[in-house]
Amino acid sequence: MSHWIRPGDDDEWAALFTGFTESAYRLECQQVYSNDKEDVALARFLAGEPHGTDLSWAISKLRAQIAAGRTQTNVRVVVEPPTDYTRLELAIYPEMAAAGEDVRIIAVPEGSWPAGLPRYDYWMFDERDVWRMHYADDHQWAGAELLDDEAAIADHLEWRDLALSQSVPLNDYLGARAG
Repeated sequence: MSHWIRPGDDDEWAALFTGFTESAYRLECQQVYSNDKEDVALARFLAGEPHGTDLSWAISKLRAQIAAGRTQTNVRVVVEPPTDYTRLELAIYPEMAAAGEDVRIIAVPEGSWPAGLPRYDYWMFDERDVWRMHYADDHQWAGAELLDDEAAIADHLEWRDLALSQSVPLNDYLGARAG
């Protein structure tokens, strides 16, 4: 039986982001996410107001990890044209990048997908702890499943390397969109 972290298991989920010793990596594939806080932030963003997302915990944690010599990388698949939610994320990512996260983008046209990559989100910690993210039909997080067999770890390492090779740094992507 696999191990799951479910919504409400906040301490166990948070421990993943403070307990890694070398690296944290995320492949982010969903074009829409939903929860009460993000729905409010998206509504503000779409109304032209500051999104109001509180990133203080994430930035504090990230800065501590970077200061300790650890890395955190997020490769975001952006299906273009981006969804409203993705546009919100693109507005938030510079704050995370400024705090030390390596945020990278793979842009693909609507109806296509990056070659060889899965269509689901996952986190990998220290190149060995792979957590596949699951979402409900309404885009709410339904939990994370630990994939700990050697074949799954090898696949996710290969996908990480492939995603990194297909991605561009956040600022390059944003600069190209602005130009």
